Amino acid sequence: MRTHIAEVLARESACLAVVTDGAELAGWRRRVVEELMTPSSPYALALRQTCDLRARADFLDQWRELIAETVDRLARSSTTGERRRTSEQARRLDVDAQKTAVLILAALQGGSTLSRVARDPRPLNAALDLALVPFTATGGNLPDGEQAAR
Repeated sequence: MRTHIAEVLARESACLAVVTDGAELAGWRRRVVEELMTPSSPYALALRQTCDLRARADFLDQWRELIAETVDRLARSSTTGERRRTSEQARRLDVDAQKTAVLILAALQGGSTLSRVARDPRPLNAALDLALVPFTATGGNLPDGEQAAR
């Protein structure tokens, strides 16, 4: 379990560090959904319940902090669309980074559990749709055509 946790945290640290806009956030989301829908992936294995509650709590806390840093960066940059907006078009994201990170992590945990049981990515995608609402540019947080693919 610890090796899966270490791998997930290393990958998330690298991937979330480069998320600076909505398009990159959508790419992160696609990758995480794919990982969570693959039963043998480190992500799926790390999120499964284990007896080592302390290690699991530490893992979730560290992942939450990585997500919160990303949320804060996105909120400060006000670039949730695919291209940078002019100053008068920019809308300042008024989000609590810590609460939003908890919501995203809860969507990942709960949505992946429901999706794993149903063997269907739709519950995970629905949970992430709601968690990522602050970052939707125009009606959806996925590029055109991807919403229909779900």
